[in-house]
Amino acid sequence: MDQTEGQARARISGKKSGRKSPLVTVVIPTYNRAKFIKRGIKSILRQTTGRWRLLILDDGSTDKTAKVVKPFLKDPRIRYVRRRKNRGVSATLNRALSMVKTKYFSQLDADDWYERRTLATCLKKMRKSSRKVAVVYGNEKVWKLKKGRPRYKGTKVKRQIHGKYDFITFHPMIYPRFYRTQALRSVGGWSTKVPQGGRFAEDRQILLKLAGRYKFKAAHKALYNRLRHKNNNSRIQNRKKYAKVTKYLYKTALKRWGNRYKAKFVWKKGRLKVGRIVRRR
Repeated sequence: MDQTEGQARARISGKKSGRKSPLVTVVIPTYNRAKFIKRGIKSILRQTTGRWRLLILDDGSTDKTAKVVKPFLKDPRIRYVRRRKNRGVSATLNRALSMVKTKYFSQLDADDWYERRTLATCLKKMRKSSRKVAVVYGNEKVWKLKKGRPRYKGTKVKRQIHGKYDFITFHPMIYPRFYRTQALRSVGGWSTKVPQGGRFAEDRQILLKLAGRYKFKAAHKALYNRLRHKNNNSRIQNRKKYAKVTKYLYKTALKRWGNRYKAKFVWKKGRLKVGRIVRRR
């Protein structure tokens, strides 16, 4: 049932097959998320636009992910590829990037889901923007798992990010991350030559790489549903690992941008953040 990476690459090439050619590939990188992934897949099937492909890249799961995904593979737009060895999310996303042939690439975490108009809204926003815009994002609805069911906690409204230095002190993560595929390739995708091998903060890493060359555009609509649960990668137990990665990523970005500023780090709600940047003397 599992497909080889070569077979999947051929099948998501973006050629017409009775429908308008796809514009975006939604990529779900997953590792042991069998209990959550169905909701995300269904949210893609419910999109108001049909101009998508879905690529599920399984990073060596040891649970029942393959069994959960199997019924959805009847839809020719959906492909599932299981990697034999767990390599981490950055390596998995790079593999996806090598396979995607559509103009846009949208990441969906395996425990989250989209609103019905997420892809249509992002496509419209991106297509009206210049090529200097690499990322479209929106507001996110936050849910918390209680007794096995998601409970709505509120909506996080994200402001427009104004340039790379503004992003340095922009603490929230942005969702969804709807990318221009060529922009991802132009910055070399995700690096695994970072602390923890690219297994943590891959979102912040790629956004910092893109921020140095491109613009981000806010859609100002609720487009993403994020589920908080005890097994999130960003759980508090991983705070030291995230802190190490965070310091490295910000210091590297500032150096890459000319080394005119240095970051002043602060702890906020158990997370290491950049409180401000100061000009070097």
